[in-house]
Amino acid sequence: MASSQNLKVAFMAALIVSMLMGGRHINSVDAKITCEQVTIWLTPCIGYGVLGGVVPASCCQGIRALNAASNTTEDRRAQCNCVKEGAAKIPGLDYDRVNTLPGICGSKCPYKLTHDLDCSK
Repeated sequence: MASSQNLKVAFMAALIVSMLMGGRHINSVDAKITCEQVTIWLTPCIGYGVLGGVVPASCCQGIRALNAASNTTEDRRAQCNCVKEGAAKIPGLDYDRVNTLPGICGSKCPYKLTHDLDCSK
């Protein structure tokens, strides 16, 4: 039987996915990445970001897929904005823990996620 904490994380993840997938697209015409894609790729990382523990392989796969899809400056800005906006909606998210994910997953991230991240730079 799943623990109460695991059920809370699963519920939060489902809630956040449904909120973020409500037809939100990046405003830039040149960006090919959508917030829906970002959400799908990074949802497996939410449990680690909130509770810690073991990083799921699906989280690292999502990070690598997102980075592979971020080919242009507009894509990277879109990625940054989606991650920043999505993270702000996750109760209890530990930004320091989230910023360890690229290193754990053997990937790179051009920014450190913070509440006041300026994605235009």
